[in-house]
Amino acid sequence: MKTVLKVMLVLLGLPTAAIALFFVWASAGTTAEQTYADVVDYGMEAAAPKDSYTIVSYNIGYLSGLANNTTTRPEQSFFDANQQQAISALASVTPDIVGFQEIDIAARRSYDINQVEAIAQALGMSAGAIAINWDKNYLPFPYWPPAAHFGKILSGQAILSRYPIENNRRVVLERVAKPFFYNAFYLDRLAQVSEIRLGDRVIIVISVHLEAFEETTRVNQTQFVRQLAEDYAKTYPVIVMGDFNSAINRPTFVTATGETYGEQQFSIKEMLASEQLAPVLPVAEWPTEVVAEGGNNTATFPSDEPAYKLDYLFYTPSTIEVVETQVMTSAAQASDHLPLMMRFRLK
Repeated sequence: MKTVLKVMLVLLGLPTAAIALFFVWASAGTTAEQTYADVVDYGMEAAAPKDSYTIVSYNIGYLSGLANNTTTRPEQSFFDANQQQAISALASVTPDIVGFQEIDIAARRSYDINQVEAIAQALGMSAGAIAINWDKNYLPFPYWPPAAHFGKILSGQAILSRYPIENNRRVVLERVAKPFFYNAFYLDRLAQVSEIRLGDRVIIVISVHLEAFEETTRVNQTQFVRQLAEDYAKTYPVIVMGDFNSAINRPTFVTATGETYGEQQFSIKEMLASEQLAPVLPVAEWPTEVVAEGGNNTATFPSDEPAYKLDYLFYTPSTIEVVETQVMTSAAQASDHLPLMMRFRLK
């Protein structure tokens, strides 16, 4: 009887041990954490200072188009075509600074193309700064079928510039209150802070990708980002940009995996409470009702029929003058988001 019990314990223990080992291996990173906020020199001469500058914020959705985070895994040619579409759209405005969210550096889901480097070279950018927020040996998402799993992933945010990036910080924001096994695989939500020299002036560019699914956490993250920007604004011109995952006309939304979430506090309003920061697009022009079929020219998501404004640019009016702004519909469906552009002058 004792022998049978021992055999049963061994048989039960082996799968448990295997699952534990897989968990430890899969949730571990593929690269050293000290490289998570690297600044890269692309070997191009920095541009000369000028009267006005162009900045773009773009949740590029790892170039997966409307297939972002679904169980569909398109062919590599699909990603290649989306990359060319994104590059063409960006090149049309000759950006001086571009802030990306959801951009892959080495990920199975996007065929291990370093999207940051590829776009930097295509646009002739001289410098880049990265902020890694997802580094896993194996990511078992989407959960089913296993063939759709992302697998190895090294992804995050990036800021490209034609001007020197003198410093780059990766600030990890509040995490959602979830079980340890969930957070072991969940991405870090970040505020990427880059100091960029434009001639004899330094500006602070803060790029964010905030919590999508849990509102209380997103509100706290937004409040933190606002305070962070306001602290920098005491000394520098500041631009805050990115995917805030909040829209004042989106009380509920359904994810690609069918989960339903809602907004009650509309966390983007936390940014509007700032006395130092202003949205590049006046609030009066934001979509305030559910948008009818055909989209809205100030909305950024989804890219095929834009209905919601999830992506924003905020700036310090005391030190920055807005010259022009637009949602770049020319990016089409390279991502499920559309880029947002601002041309500005320093005061």
